Amino acid sequence: MSLLSNLARLSLLPTRSLHQTIPNASSVFMKRQKKIDPEVAKQREARRRKRLEKDIRQMQKHSKKPKPVDELTLDVKSAKNIEERRRPPTQLTLEEIDERAIALKDYSRSRLALQREDDKWIRGAIESQRKALAELKKLSPELYTAAVQPAANDLPLTIHGPSLTPPIKNYEAPDGDYIDTTRNWAS
Repeated sequence: MSLLSNLARLSLLPTRSLHQTIPNASSVFMKRQKKIDPEVAKQREARRRKRLEKDIRQMQKHSKKPKPVDELTLDVKSAKNIEERRRPPTQLTLEEIDERAIALKDYSRSRLALQREDDKWIRGAIESQRKALAELKKLSPELYTAAVQPAANDLPLTIHGPSLTPPIKNYEAPDGDYIDTTRNWAS
């Protein structure tokens, strides 16, 4: 008899369900306890406790140290030539003050003219829209009501523009590019 015929015959036989209970002592989660000498166990526990106490002492010792602040320390090179590095405050002459005032007034005038042009354009657009809607209302009231309805996708509008903060008085702009060299201290 071949193997294939045996397998075919086995599949036709009625199957019996077998049930076997596994004892709780052999559970996967139950680990078998090894017998340890009580003296060895005490020595291990003492070593573990000693190591933990040492770690705690080290942590307490280092926790009292403040983080170093490099910005507050002055290096030797800079300390030697500190007078050369100090800049006198800038003194503007009357001509420079007048030139700056005139430049500021010219800038303000140009901004005002631009603002007026924008307002004029917006008012004209609103007026032409109003006239077009009035004509549409005369021709077709149904189209007028459809045109007056707000568009659903226009409502969540967010606009980001320049801030209107005035200039900072006595601000001296830094020379060159700023490179951040701040150290990050892990806590």
